[in-house]
Amino acid sequence: MKIRLAALLPLFMLASCGNDAPVATGNDSTPVDTLTATKVDAPESTSDLPSPLRVAAMFKRSGLKYLPGLTNSDANASKYSSTFTSAENMGVYSADMAYCVSNKQSNEGTKYLKVIRDLGKQLNLNKVFEQSNLYDRFQNNLNNEDSLGKVVAEIQYQTDQQLEENGQNDIYGIIFAGAWVESMYIGGEVYQKDGNDNVLNALLEQMAVCKNIVSELEVYQSQNTAIAPLIADLKQIQEAINAMPSMKKLNDDPDLEFSDVHPTKEEILPVIKKIEEIRTKIING
Repeated sequence: MKIRLAALLPLFMLASCGNDAPVATGNDSTPVDTLTATKVDAPESTSDLPSPLRVAAMFKRSGLKYLPGLTNSDANASKYSSTFTSAENMGVYSADMAYCVSNKQSNEGTKYLKVIRDLGKQLNLNKVFEQSNLYDRFQNNLNNEDSLGKVVAEIQYQTDQQLEENGQNDIYGIIFAGAWVESMYIGGEVYQKDGNDNVLNALLEQMAVCKNIVSELEVYQSQNTAIAPLIADLKQIQEAINAMPSMKKLNDDPDLEFSDVHPTKEEILPVIKKIEEIRTKIING
């Protein structure tokens, strides 16, 4: 399914834990379908990406635990003054907010929402939070995870719409890349701490997204020269992924599924370390 890159990929952790039904509302009570598949307009996107809701829900179902100190400090937000670094780290903070709120760390989630709102202003996304009082609705539902999920899903939807209206199609991939790297970083760090094989399987499945993000970014690199270094960084991650025996096995046999291979901690560690390296580069601005 060819879809527009969802700017806030990990936010959908909050919208669904066990299924892929998209949820976003204007009043936190009436679900509406806001995740219909759409095609990126000129220049045309050629990459195929999985449903962001499916990917994020998969991580939540894997049993990803909350570990304090993993997320990017909100104090770093002052480093992100350019459009590019603002977009990258809007994605990072989106992943952090989802990780906190889905683990009932709502106060931390509110802190990250404020940072996302401030970075959004630098990207000309003011209307996202001005309309429907999304920021206030988030704060008013801190103790209601279901309602929080609906508000967060609407934030994603409004961001998607605003970027389209602004003609900022190149920003989609940058935000998505930041969110993906941070999601993989968190997953990798948690896995190293508790050795949960379900988290390992989720990481393995998410690795398949990397090459599609690269393809999406390549569509826009001619109109945004800042994208080239990010593509190079993601290709380094992809090279580490390709070097894994499990991934080679999957690539050589199209009949195999992710559940058919069982990577060891040793073979996935180089990928985790490369993600750590790229993530440090992103959050350092």
